[in-house]
Amino acid sequence: MNAHLPPPRRPELDIAVERRDAASRLVARYVAYPFHLTRPFALDPARPEVATLYIQSSSGGFYAGEDLTLRVRVGRGAALHLTTQASTIVHGDRGQPARMRLLLEVEPGGFLAYTPDPQILFPGAACETRLEIRLQGDAEALLTEGLLLHDPARRTGGQEEARASGAPMAYSARTDIHRDGCLVFSDRQRIAGPDLARADGPLHGHRVAASALWLGQVSSATLQSWEDAATATGSLAGASLLPGGCGAGLRLLATDGAMHQRAQEAVFAHVFTERFGIAPTRRRK
Repeated sequence: MNAHLPPPRRPELDIAVERRDAASRLVARYVAYPFHLTRPFALDPARPEVATLYIQSSSGGFYAGEDLTLRVRVGRGAALHLTTQASTIVHGDRGQPARMRLLLEVEPGGFLAYTPDPQILFPGAACETRLEIRLQGDAEALLTEGLLLHDPARRTGGQEEARASGAPMAYSARTDIHRDGCLVFSDRQRIAGPDLARADGPLHGHRVAASALWLGQVSSATLQSWEDAATATGSLAGASLLPGGCGAGLRLLATDGAMHQRAQEAVFAHVFTERFGIAPTRRRK
């Protein structure tokens, strides 16, 4: 007997943006719990082709056992900045990990900036994020992700046991970049939560760790100025060119959320200015 496979589940958030004359318009939109989506904003009058959308949450965070999918399509010549209204709390239920998958597609001449605020990892939290982006032709993108450690009990004393009790369980992130059907770059991060909380761990006492991928043509001079823009905010940052000429990557450490926000704004503004020739209007949150 042939087994009947269940139909593919529709993403909880599924949107498409296309170019219409001078502007980019939201032409398809499906949003289900726990997401909410604002209307498109035209925040940069000199560049009406750039639409800005904010993702919001109606659930109060990201919970153990959740398995969410987002799909975003940017059409030929369209430009979209997709961000969040605020950081997302990953609750520490000490159970199954919370999983999120993002499927991003950008057609030739298109531009997508996906810059969510960092995930806030509460004690006991475990999360897995997988992002897959498919670029066609000369499409460009900026992708950022980050984590922020938060312990409401403020177990920050000298005892290693106290820090460990306030640690998340685990953090995992994977990004796969395809251009014209070929996998050109894959980035994977995986770390145990207690290691994140250690004073001598990979964060070196910082509370925020973040990454950015700039997918497009990036010169060595532009790479250095991008790194300088991030470090000017007080963050520790390092940038390097990606293999195969597919773009550039940046890693960043910040002492708190405010410093990270300044750094992320600087990272986005630099890429936006290079792409569109003007500095972006500040995205209010």
